[in-house]
Amino acid sequence: MSKITKISLDGLWKYIPDSECHLSIEDIISKLSSEKEIRSMKIPTNWQLAGLNNFSGTVWFIKTFSLKEKILDNELAILKFFGVDYFADVWLNSKFLGHHEGYFQSFYFDVTNAIDLYSKNVLIVEVNSPLEEPGKVWPDKKKLIKGIFNHHDCRPGGWSLEHGQDKNTGGIWNNIELEFTRKIFIENIKIETKLNQTEKSANIILDIKYYNTFRQNRVVRIFIEVFDPTNKTVIKKEFEVKLKSKRGETEVSFKINSPKLWWCWELGKQNLYKLKINSQYFNSQEILFGIREVKLDEKSQFFLNGERLFLRGTNLIPTQFLSELTREKISNLVSLIKEANINIVRSHAHVNRKELYDEFDKQGILVWQDFALQWTYDESEKFKRNAVSQIKDMVFQFYNHPSIAFWCCHNEPGKQIKSLDPFLYDAVLNEDKSRVVRLASNYEEHAYDGWYWGNKEHFAATPMGPLVTEFGAQALPQLSSLKKFLTKESINPPDWKLWHYHNFQYEQTFNIAQIEKGKDTESFIHNSQQYQADLIKTAVDFYRRKKNNGITGIFQFMFIDCWSSITWSVIDYYGKKKLGYETLKLAYQPVYVSIFIRQKRYFKGAKLNIDLWMINDVHKRFGNCKANFYFDSKKLAERKNIFVGKDSITQIKNDEIDIHLPTKIKKGIYTIKIELLDSNRKLLSLNNFHIEIVDNPFTSNKISN
Repeated sequence: MSKITKISLDGLWKYIPDSECHLSIEDIISKLSSEKEIRSMKIPTNWQLAGLNNFSGTVWFIKTFSLKEKILDNELAILKFFGVDYFADVWLNSKFLGHHEGYFQSFYFDVTNAIDLYSKNVLIVEVNSPLEEPGKVWPDKKKLIKGIFNHHDCRPGGWSLEHGQDKNTGGIWNNIELEFTRKIFIENIKIETKLNQTEKSANIILDIKYYNTFRQNRVVRIFIEVFDPTNKTVIKKEFEVKLKSKRGETEVSFKINSPKLWWCWELGKQNLYKLKINSQYFNSQEILFGIREVKLDEKSQFFLNGERLFLRGTNLIPTQFLSELTREKISNLVSLIKEANINIVRSHAHVNRKELYDEFDKQGILVWQDFALQWTYDESEKFKRNAVSQIKDMVFQFYNHPSIAFWCCHNEPGKQIKSLDPFLYDAVLNEDKSRVVRLASNYEEHAYDGWYWGNKEHFAATPMGPLVTEFGAQALPQLSSLKKFLTKESINPPDWKLWHYHNFQYEQTFNIAQIEKGKDTESFIHNSQQYQADLIKTAVDFYRRKKNNGITGIFQFMFIDCWSSITWSVIDYYGKKKLGYETLKLAYQPVYVSIFIRQKRYFKGAKLNIDLWMINDVHKRFGNCKANFYFDSKKLAERKNIFVGKDSITQIKNDEIDIHLPTKIKKGIYTIKIELLDSNRKLLSLNNFHIEIVDNPFTSNKISN
């Protein structure tokens, strides 16, 4: 083998903007000699982040490099791109390599006959991320498959025809790599796992996609080793496989006995196996995978490895620019999701980078994965074929992540749920029968009571079930965050036009939610965040009380801002938590004491007028539990011998709760806290609510302020 197998081409690249797409490859080569119009950009990045503000169109990227270490002449040389947004045409040493469309896929070219192993190489990439014609193409007949990255009410400009495509996400946003191998390049390995409950084993099928330089079919020996989560070798085998010339797929299969299953964080461990595969003809590959089984039954109840799970979810668009999502940011983000007691995220109308799914695998967060379609698109057969091709790319590229439990073809497609989405659905099923496949997430499962219509009390009817994939309300970020993207003059008094550009919805805020602006900006922020928190709490309480009785899962919209904006998020773009975050964390406790407040105002000494639901999403029974009731931090009462069943709801009705408020108290607002303890007196759940004590005009022995 050669001394090196991979070379990164990341780093400083030259670039030439071409907004009108007038330049040719000959023009670019000519300009290279003068370098008068050439600037530099550090790759990978989205060009918006590199200073090309609101630029749409073509940018030519140029990288000059030499191979400093010795490489054998007879090796296969592969040039691999891990993410380019959106169209890419590639030349190496003036030889055209090919074209690619799509922002999330990795793709490659055989450059064996184009690369110079001994002197300078010139790599040129023409990247085009165009502006779709407003009114005619954008927003209703889009042709670019970019989902929320080019049309969404949480992206720069929102729905504005003039500004809704601002801050284009174009660019070489992910790594570029040269790989050298003997005869075969492994494009991808899909690891299919199927549990055999009778034999207590798992059948494993490796679908190996390859490209090679063989001119005829050939039998090749490959070696496979599988390590369990403790790094113990459980499989060590040699296979002979027949490979076609040039490009093809082959399969090998084996069995793992007594497999250690992958679970989401609240049901068990995140057991990950490691596959090593090598041959004398290709570079060694290492892949992590998990063994698990997912199912959605006819009642839309979700099962993981045979265990029913109520889905406590959120919608996630972590960034508008994928290049800025570092491993550190990803780790912190997923930890915040887990801290909020969320067991599933919906990757909302976009496909993210591999490292995010790696972290979901590691931390045990399930994923509902949308394809990158948002609202409506071009109706042509050409677009349909393109969408089918790209959705298959998504499934194959991210297949090995055990965290991904759902594929969903389209967000809010309207009538295209009948004309486009069935073709996408069939394409996904053809690639993957092991996951739940949804035709779409359409309007009938998006509950925006209290924001786009009605009020938050409408959630008493548990609308849009059984699987509610969006609900929520906007809330302003903290003042310190507002000041980072709005000037002092545009904050107070508000420049509503600028606020609207940053996604703030005026009519919904004031005319439907009827949020009070208050005396100053800080009051407005508090009122806005309090309203969002109250709506989340109200919705989650009503939905969770109907757990597996008409409601099987809920997805709050949404978790974090993808840019400096004012949206439905519970964490703003700068990482500041809103009141809604703590509310979501509270209401999403796996064991949750939900409180129905029958009465908020009391005379002193009155009987507390509430109902309780002990909601347990954990697959463990808790006997001999105790509930402590606190009045303004002082213990008021306790209730013993509470039994909380596995994956269950236990209701304690008002007439079973005989707790009276203190008699010697002043009028005012007080907090009632309830904590549920298990038999070892370990805290299982915590909740609280506020009541008001008022004077009783019929008694003379009153205490006044």
